[in-house]
Order: sequence, then structure tokens, then C-alpha cells
Amino acid sequence: MSLALPSRRAALLVAATLLAFLVGAVIWFPAALALRALPPPYLCVDPMGTLWRGSCGDLRMGGASIGAMSWTLRALPLLRARLEAEISWTRSGSHLDWSIEATSSAIEVRDLRGEADVSTMRALPIWPPSLLQAWSPGEGRLRIDLKRVGLQAQRLTRIEGRVDVDGLVSLGRERWVLGDYRLDWREGPDLVGRLSDRGGPLALDATIVAVAMGDVADAPPGGAWRLEGKVRARDPAWRIRLRVFGPADTAGQHALSIEWR
Repeated sequence: MSLALPSRRAALLVAATLLAFLVGAVIWFPAALALRALPPPYLCVDPMGTLWRGSCGDLRMGGASIGAMSWTLRALPLLRARLEAEISWTRSGSHLDWSIEATSSAIEVRDLRGEADVSTMRALPIWPPSLLQAWSPGEGRLRIDLKRVGLQAQRLTRIEGRVDVDGLVSLGRERWVLGDYRLDWREGPDLVGRLSDRGGPLALDATIVAVAMGDVADAPPGGAWRLEGKVRARDPAWRIRLRVFGPADTAGQHALSIEWR
């Protein structure tokens, strides 16, 4: 008894069919299946699309909402053990868009742009407790335009760009209207930013610098930061409030020196 062997043309057709099936399975791999691999405490609610172009109706962290996320993942960098993607985030009228490049040891965010309410950003479950202690509840609108943000071992290594805040209000024991401000992060490996007012009840000119970050062994997760500069009251109601920083100089300015971690 002899077995009939498939012709070469038939074998090629079968191979091409299997290859098309495998390619299709990869290209259209459902996001719902891929996102099952998210490590705890993250959970994607209402996933849609594919692994390469998909979305989460709500990304959650430990049961707390981060917001809606969508992404476009590039395939070729994965062959070089790199992850490259464009990501969008929205929540309660706030939105941000950015590109990300990540390896096993470092993450770089590029072109982080958008607008967000101060209260919405503070409510995100991603911040270390030390930052939340220094970040009092408030109101205002953030306009973010950051060219680069670098992370390594969960620590900031670079920030370049600008963040504006409009209509900042502190909601502590009293409601204090603070005005409009700008934070410019200069280019370079040093984490140094210039904080200045854009009109309002306070004239502010200060520098924010990282004093423990990166490879510093005893640095806390969010790093240690120092703000130094001068502040002057334009609004007479603030002259008494600013006395907490000590007496004013002859120009009416109070010296600022605040550190948090």
C-alpha cells in the first residue's frame, strides 16, 4: 500500500495558510486576553480593541480608578526588547497624551501634553504618601507640556518642559486664592525647575531642586526635594500669612526654604 504525498504546491498552500493564521492571531490578538497578564493591583475594566491598538474603559489600581486609557503599541521595537507606544488618558474632563519608550531598566516618556484639573490629578492612586502629605487639596487647571521625563528603578532621572497652573486655590482650613504659576524644568540631567508666578496675590520666584534622587541609597520612593526663593505679597491680606516664613526684607520679600520627601 502506498501513501500519496501532497504536491509541493499543496504543501506551500498549507504553509501559507498556517502563516496567515498565525500572523492574524498576533495582529488581532484581543486586548481583553492580553490585559489578563496585568500584574496586581492593576485591573482593566471594559477592554476593547487589540493588543496593538486598544483601550481600557477604566484602568484601576487597588480598586481605585485611574481613568480611561488607550494605546497604540509598535511591534518592531519588541524584537529589540524595547516597548514603544503612544498612550492617551482621560478622566473627568482631564486628558493627557504621551509617547513611551521602555526597557527592562529604564522608562522615558516623551511629549507629555494635555490639561487636567488639580483635584483630579491629586485623586489618582499613583502618588507616594509623602507627596500627598505635601500636596494639600485645591482647585485649579494644569496645562502640561513636558518634552521628556526619565525614570529608572522607579526614580525620576530627568524632567524637561513646562507646567502651568491657572486659578490655583488652596482648600485647607480656609479657602486661599493663590493665582497663576509656571514651573519650567530646564534641559539636562539635573532635576532643577524654576517656579514663578504669572500674576495674582503673590510675587514668587523660586527654584525646585532634587536633593536625593536616582542612585542615592537612602532616597525615599518619591525623592527628596527643596524649594528656595523669594515671595512677596501683592495682596495686603497675604502680608500676615507670609509671616510664617519670617520677617520680610526691605523690599517686602520673604525668604523661602522648604524641603519635603
